[in-house]
Amino acid sequence: MKTLLKNGRILDPSQELDFVGHLVMEMDQVVEMGPRVNMDECDEVYDCTGMWIAPGLVDPHVHLREPGQEDRETIISGTQAAAAGGYTTICCMPNTNPPLDTPSLIDFILDRAASPEAGGVFVAPVGALTKAMGGQEISELASLKKAGIVAASDEGYPVQNSLVMTRAMEMCVQLDLPIMAHCEDQNLSAGGAMNEGAVSAMLGLRGIPRTAEDIMVARNCLLALSTGCQIHIMRVSTWGAVEMVRQAKYLGAPVTCEISPLHFSFIDEMVGEFDTTFKTLPPLRTQVDLDIMLQSLSDGTIDCIASDHSPYASHEVEAPFEEAPFGAVGLETTVGVTLTYLTHKGILSPLETIRKLSTKPAQILRLEAGTLKPGETPVAQVTVIDPDHEWTFDRNKTFSKSKNTPYHGAKFKGKTMLTFSGNEIYRDAFFPQERYRLQD
Repeated sequence: MKTLLKNGRILDPSQELDFVGHLVMEMDQVVEMGPRVNMDECDEVYDCTGMWIAPGLVDPHVHLREPGQEDRETIISGTQAAAAGGYTTICCMPNTNPPLDTPSLIDFILDRAASPEAGGVFVAPVGALTKAMGGQEISELASLKKAGIVAASDEGYPVQNSLVMTRAMEMCVQLDLPIMAHCEDQNLSAGGAMNEGAVSAMLGLRGIPRTAEDIMVARNCLLALSTGCQIHIMRVSTWGAVEMVRQAKYLGAPVTCEISPLHFSFIDEMVGEFDTTFKTLPPLRTQVDLDIMLQSLSDGTIDCIASDHSPYASHEVEAPFEEAPFGAVGLETTVGVTLTYLTHKGILSPLETIRKLSTKPAQILRLEAGTLKPGETPVAQVTVIDPDHEWTFDRNKTFSKSKNTPYHGAKFKGKTMLTFSGNEIYRDAFFPQERYRLQD
């Protein structure tokens, strides 16, 4: 099978490429791209005029919920949602039931992701940093790495004991294994439901102070500087956390960080009428925090964008605000949110947009992804995005099993049209039929 994507804007941050041209895939690999290519004997032709041709997107932070929480999401439904969102590689978090702390569970994840029913994207498991994510005894990380984990994390149950975290970092240095750190001092955040401030006081809700995040970001940055362990700070939300990451990088600490779309598009005032779809962890912060997030995305302090896809069943979300879970689905909205709130507002250039959605997370976690270079990925991983397509998100027309999202009914400019992981695995209904030709 020989496939041609023609007349698109090719964006590949791994090679600093930004030009209008064509890309050819054959035998599941990119074989040629440029302003002029051999277009003879192509089996499939997609006219991508006005669209971006980019490396398959990479999401470093996804909750697939399986095993144990299949009412919320499964590996099959989650990977299908990922393909629809333009992702060809996703990292699944370990806070399943049971947590991903044994090689057999890692094998299970990889087997399920490779099944014919799944969405065709690569799933890179993140293993539990401590056994049962209990924060006391370090997991058998060497065995987990051999089984296939790409990083370790106690996502959702961050290690509170600094000595345990230090020992975990020292072990991960020996294994050359990154740690993905959810930063929260739970002694400060316990019982909180939203950002601590004027809005929480007005609503009568117990707040989560920004210091709960700032203290743990500072601790982990200092430990990374001390041990040399690579630390990736997940979903920063406060200006203080970002400034500490900035200083840690300046001092030479191996620290990177991500942000979720919720934290660069909404503030705590959105909670309004106790809307549980805006309940996130860390919580939505203030306009000052959001403004500094945007600045830090633009100057590169925030390295990448992660969906933090956190599905929950309807009966869990439809509860009093204090009792509802934290999080929202995001695999199918991240491209739309990012282009609408960042790219079209001039905060990120198209090349930098793809860098934060694809190339940079792949580099941070050392994944064979995030590039259009021939032979650099197991199969061709390509995403085609129409940056000018205007659409309205309908949570009832998604692949995810869960529908918890604050973006229902939101209008976006920018949408994934095609996703290739080897062969085509997703074609959006809005991709013009007249732009596709199948050779007889």
